[in-house]
Amino acid sequence: MLFRYISFHYIKNLLIILFALTGLFAGLDFLMNGTSLQSFNLKVLYIFNKWQESLNLLYPLAIIFGAIWTKIIFVKRNNMGALYALGATRKEVAQPFLLVAFLTYSFFVALNFTSFATAKDTAKALKKNEYHIRTSENLFFKYNESFVYIGKLLPYEKKLEKLTVFTFKDKKIDKVQSADSATYNGKEWLALNVMQKTKRVKENGEPYLTVEHMEQLNTLLGYNPKILTSIYEERQLTLYESLIAKELLSSQGIGTFKVRSDIYGKLIMPLFSIALLMILLFTFPFHARYMNVNSVTIKALGGTLFVWGILFALHQMGTNGGIPPEVGTVAPILLLWLYAFYTFSRVNRLI
Repeated sequence: MLFRYISFHYIKNLLIILFALTGLFAGLDFLMNGTSLQSFNLKVLYIFNKWQESLNLLYPLAIIFGAIWTKIIFVKRNNMGALYALGATRKEVAQPFLLVAFLTYSFFVALNFTSFATAKDTAKALKKNEYHIRTSENLFFKYNESFVYIGKLLPYEKKLEKLTVFTFKDKKIDKVQSADSATYNGKEWLALNVMQKTKRVKENGEPYLTVEHMEQLNTLLGYNPKILTSIYEERQLTLYESLIAKELLSSQGIGTFKVRSDIYGKLIMPLFSIALLMILLFTFPFHARYMNVNSVTIKALGGTLFVWGILFALHQMGTNGGIPPEVGTVAPILLLWLYAFYTFSRVNRLI
């Protein structure tokens, strides 16, 4: 009964705050950027995708603000004092908050394995009137001991045009393979009618060039079209795609700080809300006579925004390569969780 009572009020307040914050975010953005869209359908799509983007950004704040609001209401109405008088402990009161918060976090992590994670890019494409343009052009990147140039990539058609593979030997171009087009077969890219130019050396040391035609060329193993365009044009990835991209880039010896930061931003960063929730739950006074409600509310909200701002700034520094993502995101969250468990241990000794 206690668990259901607290959970009901917390979920209600969490949802009210979540929809209020995200609705305000999406509404203001639409007024500034979305009113110029030509059709009603595009406007609806734009505001829906901006709302999804705001959900992903603001749900950790809603977890904390919902708990603060619920706890303040309980204290002002003396519900908290009544619960303790009936024999409830501070840990038992905190359990519904923590479980609901963790389930909310898990729900949004699961959503980030879907197209929900790419809502920001969809909204940006709608704003630029490029929603139906699904091509990437002039991609140039490293692949094993080669460099690859792609004139045009059509990710949804799983096709690319003007493929050129430059193979190096002793830091010099040794072979060039080119094809007009290639298709993705689920594992790698297959190009037909390939022209191969190879640098060779005569017995007297004079270099010369041989040209031959190949029936097919299998290359870019593991380079899924969507991941390919997302990595090299800095578009959003789902969590699953980010994990694959990290392994792919690591195998090529390419820096993975942006991909790692994206993974940490979706998996680790939101955990600050649960840690901060633990700290607030175990430090809030339980009776109105022991607290100045307005002062405590302002401090709790202001402190939450301050911590979120610091963590967000550190995370952005990790994304931009200023500091390692582990230092910018993982380490601060870990320190916050250590303090949360310290707060919990103190309460545990008092009970």
